[in-house]
Parts: sequence; C-alpha cells; structure tokens
Amino acid sequence: MSRILAAFVAVFLAFTIALPAAADPIGVVRGTITVDGKPAAAATVTLEGEGSKFTTRTAADGAYVFAQVPFGNYRLIAHAAGAHDIQVLLTVTSDSVATVNVPLSTTLAVIGNTSGTATGRGVQSNPPSVNILDRTALQSSPVNNSLDKTLATLPGVIQFSYNEPVINGFHGVTYNIDGAPLPLATTSNFAEIVDPKSIDSIELLTGAIPAEYGGDRMGGVVNIISNRPSDIPQGTFGSVTGGFGNQGQGLGTFDFASHFGSNELFLTANTQTTDRGLDAPTFTPINDASSSSDEFLRDIFQLSPRSTLAFDYSNQLSQYQVPINVDPSNPYDPIVNVPGTLDTQREYDSFANLNWTTSSRDGNGVFQIVPWWRYTNIIYDGDLPLDVLSTEPDFSVCPPTCARTIHGTGLEQNTYAEYVGVRASDFRATEHHAWKVGIDVNRETATATQTFSCYYVDCANSGKVASPYFTTTAVPQGQAGSQIGLYAEDKWQMGPYVVWNYGLRYDHSTGYVGGYQISPRIGVTLWNGARDVGHVYYGKFYAAPALEDVRADCVVLSGACNSAHPVYDLKPESDSYFEVGMTHTFGTNFTGSFNVFTKSVVNILDTQQLLNTPLFAVFNNSIGRNNGVEFRLQDRLPSADEWFFTSTISGSYAACVSGSTFLFPPNPPGVSCAAQLALEDHSETVASTAAYTHRFGGKKLWFATVQGNYGSGFPVQFEDANTNLKGTLPAHTTVDLSLGRILTPGHAGQDQGLGMQLQVLNVFNHQYPIKVANGFNTTQIANGTSVLFRLTAPY
Repeated sequence: MSRILAAFVAVFLAFTIALPAAADPIGVVRGTITVDGKPAAAATVTLEGEGSKFTTRTAADGAYVFAQVPFGNYRLIAHAAGAHDIQVLLTVTSDSVATVNVPLSTTLAVIGNTSGTATGRGVQSNPPSVNILDRTALQSSPVNNSLDKTLATLPGVIQFSYNEPVINGFHGVTYNIDGAPLPLATTSNFAEIVDPKSIDSIELLTGAIPAEYGGDRMGGVVNIISNRPSDIPQGTFGSVTGGFGNQGQGLGTFDFASHFGSNELFLTANTQTTDRGLDAPTFTPINDASSSSDEFLRDIFQLSPRSTLAFDYSNQLSQYQVPINVDPSNPYDPIVNVPGTLDTQREYDSFANLNWTTSSRDGNGVFQIVPWWRYTNIIYDGDLPLDVLSTEPDFSVCPPTCARTIHGTGLEQNTYAEYVGVRASDFRATEHHAWKVGIDVNRETATATQTFSCYYVDCANSGKVASPYFTTTAVPQGQAGSQIGLYAEDKWQMGPYVVWNYGLRYDHSTGYVGGYQISPRIGVTLWNGARDVGHVYYGKFYAAPALEDVRADCVVLSGACNSAHPVYDLKPESDSYFEVGMTHTFGTNFTGSFNVFTKSVVNILDTQQLLNTPLFAVFNNSIGRNNGVEFRLQDRLPSADEWFFTSTISGSYAACVSGSTFLFPPNPPGVSCAAQLALEDHSETVASTAAYTHRFGGKKLWFATVQGNYGSGFPVQFEDANTNLKGTLPAHTTVDLSLGRILTPGHAGQDQGLGMQLQVLNVFNHQYPIKVANGFNTTQIANGTSVLFRLTAPY
C-alpha cells in the first residue's frame, strides 16, 4: 500500500476513534412554512427520496433549511398542527439552492386525508443539459450492468466503440465520485472507471457546466453517488447475488451494510467473467474472454449535527483478451492475424478519498475538503512473434491501385500513473445569492516502458520482408506533472423569474504539456411564471492531456522501432461552448426539454489507433466544430410506471493538425483549416433511446422494462483522411428487455423474499459494424443477443 493511502487510513482511523460522518455532491433546500399567511413555528418539514429521509422543524419565523442534500429527486412534506399537509416534488442538483416556500391552510378543502401536491420547479428548474438517473431508474434498467451504456441513455451522449460515451462531439468525460475527482486517461483503459453495481445515482452535465469543473477533457461531467446517508435502518444487513448467462457469463456479488449510531458502513465485492468482452472484428469472436473483480468500501460518519465525514476506497482488476480476425476475405476487417495470436491486457486500478463536510450554524453555508488518491497500472502483453505476422493494406504511401501490404508491430507495454490531490470549497447562500469558491490541486507521476517487435519493410519490393523481425525497447518514461484550478461562482436570483449563474476559473498545468487559461462561465434561466423555463449558457473550458496519453503519443511519433528520445509536441485543448434550451412541464412529473448547442475547439485532443493494437494515441486537430440539439421527454406516472425518450441530433467536425503531425501529412499551404472541416469518425447524426417501465406486485417491487435504441451509423472514414473509404456505416436498431424484483435494502428479518433480474440485450440479435479499420481505428462488430439472469438473497 502506498504511503499516500496509508496517510488516508491513518486520518480515517483517527476520526473513527472520536466521532463519525457523511458527504456527497450536495445542494441546499430551504424555505418558509406559513399557515393561513402567518409564519408556522415548530412545523415539521420532511424531505424524503433516493432512499434517504431528513426531518427538521421550523424556527419562530417559519424558516427551515436542509444544508447537505445529495442530488436527486425528492418529496418535501410540510406539516403543522391544525393545517392540511402539502407535498412538494423537487429535484436537487449539485451546488443548487432550492427555495421551497409552502403555504399551509386550515380551511383548504381536502378529499379524505389526501395531502395537496405541488411541484417545486419554476425558475429553479435544472437546465435541459443537466439530467439525473436516480436509484429507481437504475435498478430497473436493462443496461445497469454497464456505466457507459447507462450514460448512453441520456441526451447528448453517443455510444462509440468499446462503449465509450462521446459527449458534445469529442472524446473526454470528467468523473467525480462522492465529491472526489476520478481522472481518466484516454489511451489504454477498457474497464469502466466504476463498477455500476456500486452506484446509487448519477448526475450528468452535458452543458451549463459551472466554474468548479475544468482542467481535464470535459465533453461532459458525471457526478456519481455510491451510497447515501440514511440509506438503511439501524442494524447489520447484507445480500449475496449470483448470476449466469449465455456467452460464458457468470457473476457474483457480496453486499454488506451496517448502521450503528451515527456510523454507516457499506461494502460491495463483485466478480464477473464473459467470453465476449470487447467489440470484436468478427461476428463470432475469436479470443474475446474477459474477467473483472472489484471491491468498494464506503464508511460514513455523522460527527455532529452539522459535520460529516466519509471515506471511500476502491480496488479493481480487469483482464481482457484482444479479439482477432484470421479471415482474409472478411469484408469488414482488412487486418488479418495469424491463427493462435493472443494479446492480453491487465488493468489494476485503486482510488481513495476522504470527504469532510461541515455546514454553518444557520445551515446556509457548506465547507468541504476532499483529499484523494488514485493509482492505475495497465499492462499490455502482446504476442510479439505472431503480431508481426499480421498484415493489412497500406494506403498511406502506395496509390489506390497498389496491392502492397504491411506487417503489424508487436507491443508489450507497462504503464503506471499515480495521482495525489486535494479539493476544497466554501459555499454560502444568502437571500438572493449562492456563492462558491474553491481550489483543485493534484500531482501526477507516470512511468512507462514499451517493447516492440518489428519487420523492416521496403515499399519498392511491394511490401516483401527485407529482413527478419527484431525487438527494441523505447526510452523508458518517468515524468511528473501538476494541475491547479481556482474558481469563484455565484447563482444570483434577481427575482421570481430570473436567475443568473456566472463564474470564473483559472487552470494551470505542467508536465510534458504546460499551459494555462482563464475561463469565464455565464448562464441565465428565465421562467414565464407558468410551465416554461428558458436557459442560455456560454462557457470556456481548458484541458491538458494526461501524462499517460502524451507517452502513447510520443511512442508513435518517434516510430515504434526507433529508440531515439521523441519530441513531445501535444498542446492543451481550449473549448468555447454555447447552448440555448427550454423545459416545459406538462404535468406533475411529466416534463419535456430541448437544448441546442454548439462547440468551437482549438487544438482538439483527439485519438488514433496505437500501432495495430486496440489502444489509442492522442494528437491535436487544429480546429473542431460540434453542433446539435438534444431532446428529452420523461414521466413518472401515479401508478409508479415511468417512461422516457431521448434523442441527440448532431455533427462533429475537425481539420488540420497542430500536435503530433505523424498522423497526417503537413497542412496544405494556403488552405484554411475551416475549409477542410470533415466529419469525425465518432460523429453519429442521430442517436435515440426510448424506454417504458411497468411496476407491479406488492409494494411495486416487481418491474418490467422494454428499451429501444437507434443509431444512424458512424462514418467509415476518419476526417476524409483515406480517400478510398467513404460513406456511413448502416443504421441500427436494437431492443433490450429487463424483468425483475427489487430487494429492499436493510430489512433483513422481514419477509423480503428474493431479488432477481433477467436482462436480455439486443433481443433480435442485430449485429452490425460499429467501426471498420481505416488506419485510425480497428474493426468492431456489435454484440449479438446477450442474456443474463441474477438472483439475490438477503442474509
């Protein structure tokens, strides 16, 4: 265990000896309760939802406040003696202030004992580019076994190869878990950053991104809550899950939870295997087994009525075989491997964070400090003697009529990266303002080694081998870098119909790539006093490439078989983003929204295939554009049924090269980059998802979900780089099903029964090409029908 992690544990144990705690991406809910127009002193206000329940009493002036409310969907219930209760439905987002004033009445005509119901939306509604998936939606989803596939059900997200979520037209997603950052490199990871079985709820920002986020590639921001305070009653609980399916699928999960006094402890351990791990270049995969195991621990303490502390620790191991194609007549894949070739990748990942949160005495201020640590080790074991026997056409030198083929390059790679950082923020809400200032600081250390096996190739002899293959080792890497982010932001409520959100962020990065930027963010929300809320936003973003990404780039730039020290010429990315949208409320829970967006990028951090592996190297496109519109309709019915429809229509374009020019010939002189803009290969014109969930049985614990997915297909070529490859791959429609019963957590000893879920993905077995090999990506064919059954028993 590293010294950094040991320090985390020492601090953690010191606190556990005294008192305990809790903390998440949070907002504030506050307001005033009146009865017949007069302040209601000592009225009871309850906020419940997402498995949590908070209760408080109003002051003499009728005011109440909930200072630390994790994002999600809630119901606020106001109760005062002699008055009729009223329920208010509201959504809390990170760093929001929801002011909910509830006018109770002693004379309101009520049928029976039914409470009145209102909605807490209006000018405080979420922008249309901010969406939440709560635990109810996640539990019944057919794709809840994959975080990436789950994100792809939200507007603005397009699912690319290896399930990568592409947001706002370009690669890169910023992840945060329980208030701590989770930096993610681009070049090597197949595993998902968090096992979805450890997730309670998700908040996705595809736009309207406040100043507190930045420094990394940020097509979107994903905030994850693992476990919430008050999720379970007092006592010790647990469950065991076993699952099996076709394609060699098998899984096991162990869940443990305890709640004693002010301490809540959650532990999840998962293991999973399959014969169909990665998207393969053939319809029937060859060498495609994978396995993963992970453990996630969260310990939450309530140090005092105003202070909380939470500790997270995660450890994960994932292993993948790299699928191959051995058929020279495969119409989708020109890369032909020798039978028996077996490349594998192992990924080790750990992270830990400690989140201390305290609120002010009046409940309108929140201070957080979050030290964190992350470690990742990725080992690519190439089959060096056989990798060099693979062949593929070479259109980069020979004219289109040349039948020349080139041999592959074998790769063995071992990369390490360790991050240590701290995040601190101070939030304060006044009557009309909600201020927040903060700092993000982290230090990354990366090391890497690469060994290659190569053939000498002479184009003059039409690609015949000039000499036997040999191995060489690139210059080892050892580099440290840092990132610093400072920000200040404010939410100013000018009146009942207008809210301004504005902020300023400063980013500075060092390492292989250095740079800095001051990034303004500003948005305004306008309410028409009825059912419509409009939103406009503009922001600038800065992103520096991770050290691991720069290393992969430089290896290719230097030539795989050249051990000379390379030149690192990547540049930080700078984005300008604008959006305008509207949300309409049709009914209590029925809303619809659209959001029109455009992004202009300088020095795009884009990716290309690393040699003939499925890994990636990063380069800079000089400029990029992304334009589009995202839609969402959703409703949760009184019967507890729910449905949604999302769609994204967009186009992503890029041109020229400003960093790592090994990928393309020099930019043509005298021709503007704007005139050369061409579609990115991850640009899909239309991506849509629709789902309906029916809940039934006692306490509505049973559910059945049907989900449809449509994509119009990705371009064959990459920015018109290969004139021999044109057009768009076929459109595709798939249907997913889910049927199951939810096991209510934390009620062992009662008649819980069993939890279960049957998931059938791609019901009609529609396999289609996601990508074809074009010199920048490998061929990937979508998986066919996948069936997985899980059974959960309490203990």
